Amino acid sequence: MSALPVLPVEPVATPRPQHIRLVVDHRRGQGSADRQQPGAGDRRERVRALLEKVAECTDPQELKALRDQVVLECRGVASAVAARYRGRGVDRNDLEQLANLGLVKAVRRWQPGRSEDFLQFAVPTIAGEIKRYFRDHSAAVRPPRRIQELRAALTSSEDERPVGSADDDGHAADGRSDDARRAEELGVSEAAIREAREAVRLCRPISLDAQSGWGCPIADTWGSEDERITQIEDRMTVQVLMRSLSPREREIVRMRFVEGMSQARIGECIGVSQMQVSRLLRSITSKLYQELAS
Repeated sequence: MSALPVLPVEPVATPRPQHIRLVVDHRRGQGSADRQQPGAGDRRERVRALLEKVAECTDPQELKALRDQVVLECRGVASAVAARYRGRGVDRNDLEQLANLGLVKAVRRWQPGRSEDFLQFAVPTIAGEIKRYFRDHSAAVRPPRRIQELRAALTSSEDERPVGSADDDGHAADGRSDDARRAEELGVSEAAIREAREAVRLCRPISLDAQSGWGCPIADTWGSEDERITQIEDRMTVQVLMRSLSPREREIVRMRFVEGMSQARIGECIGVSQMQVSRLLRSITSKLYQELAS
């Protein structure tokens, strides 16, 4: 993964479910999350006041300090957006760094009157930064959109409501598997849940140096090239050319190039001298070259 720029933000804490709800509500253009989360309204007012100062500020150093304050106020939202993309083959810290980078870009691009609430503009910008990274650097094979959306919902479900104690097979005390519980919660089939889990492997293909079930690297289990396959075209060409020869000439070619017999031995078999066999082979070779060139 390419190195990401160091951002002027403090390490973020583990995303909480309230943050996830906040992101979803803002994406839908709703404000109910601010009323549900304690202190969210105060934070929104603080961010609005800071952005008003940013719009009026002309001093570069003061402008940078104001923007850094906006980033610090909204870092929890950036962390919540990053949490929606966990479990897709990118490290959690890298996801949060990408989200913070998107937040910084949103602060820098913000203009008064763009939207009623800064987060209505910032959340799509943060999500776009993460999606752009997945598009350019992550998945080797891009799963269908329904699988991507289901995987995101599954990750959020697992973060908010972890399954209790389970046995080695992933079954809870009531005998139901984790996949069955998640399928019922998300309103999909168990097969869809398994498909979403399997799609994660597409983000990071298995290394060829990984051990196979045969006790050796996967690369060592690959078969070698079969030389007979590369000779198919040549054999088909020879078969066509042999039709231009007489039965006696074809028999001479078979004894010489298939059986590997010497010219003297061929002469004994067909009742001629070795010199006559040599002249016959030259004649046969010339005839085949002419047939091939025609």
